[in-house]
Amino acid sequence: MNLPPIKQVIYQRPALPGLAISSILLIGFLMQEYLLGRFTLIFENDYLLQDFWIAVVHCLLAGYLPSAYFYLLRGTRKTFKDLKNILKPTTETPGIDATVHIEKKYLIVWGFVGLLITFSLPYQTATSPWDPATWYPEVAWHRVLEPFIGLWAGWFFGAVWFTSTRTSRLAARIESIDLLDMSPLSPFVKQGLLTTLLTIGMISIFSLLLLDPGEWPVVARAYLGSITLALIGFWLPIRGVHKRIRESKKEELKWTRERIHDSEALLHNNSPDISPGHMADLIEHMKLIEDVQEWPFESLTIVHVLAYLLIPLASWAGGLFIESLLSVIFTM
Repeated sequence: MNLPPIKQVIYQRPALPGLAISSILLIGFLMQEYLLGRFTLIFENDYLLQDFWIAVVHCLLAGYLPSAYFYLLRGTRKTFKDLKNILKPTTETPGIDATVHIEKKYLIVWGFVGLLITFSLPYQTATSPWDPATWYPEVAWHRVLEPFIGLWAGWFFGAVWFTSTRTSRLAARIESIDLLDMSPLSPFVKQGLLTTLLTIGMISIFSLLLLDPGEWPVVARAYLGSITLALIGFWLPIRGVHKRIRESKKEELKWTRERIHDSEALLHNNSPDISPGHMADLIEHMKLIEDVQEWPFESLTIVHVLAYLLIPLASWAGGLFIESLLSVIFTM
């Protein structure tokens, strides 16, 4: 039996590359610290402990971002498959593989932006961040991994924009929308939830960099920023179908009002062509359509989004607990 190509394996099990990368990096980093005898020194010096913790977070991010990227592409493929039955066929409809393919020129641009941000951020905390002579063993891990993280972060956010906008544009090809049954539109919502969850996952790991209790203002700003990114990630894929629902609702209300107007004329003329309950049925139908929400999700979806938004705070609190526990263990 021939093994599937490596690309297919990654798409089928996107967690594997992330787990492998983070595991290898963490084992290598901890082995270095042990062989250099750094553990006792680190937990006696808060500054070195912070550098140690930042290196651990870098190892986690270096594994998470590739997996998040491939999870997003796999989820988009599933979204396109689930929507296939309600979309109008076109003469030049590309295959699913083609629709989720990101051109190299866009990857180059997004990757370059990620690298540019990565190389500029360390200057906010150090005067010569890229001078190897100033690197402690822990800082060396920061600097070596940061370009890799920046590249994948750029690709991930590029994929978020690409998959979200392409999913949103699919709404224009929906043949018809049943305003009383939104269930066929659920793949749009699932795509938004997936984008939000993957974005929150990255931010949750990043929030572990801010474990100093005195950094509450920074944590608060980072958390507000994460909420903004998460909500944008949820909104982007469903904005197109929201527009279609709103248009369909307006058309249905317009049609109903016209029928009511015509029925009023028939009633005034005592026409036998209208039944006694016809007007009441039309009015009831109009009220029913007016109550239809213009977003394709229920209140439970909002609960899911709110729960996702609490993950970074839970991650930050958990990181504080783990750091305190390690400090107690290594200073006993």
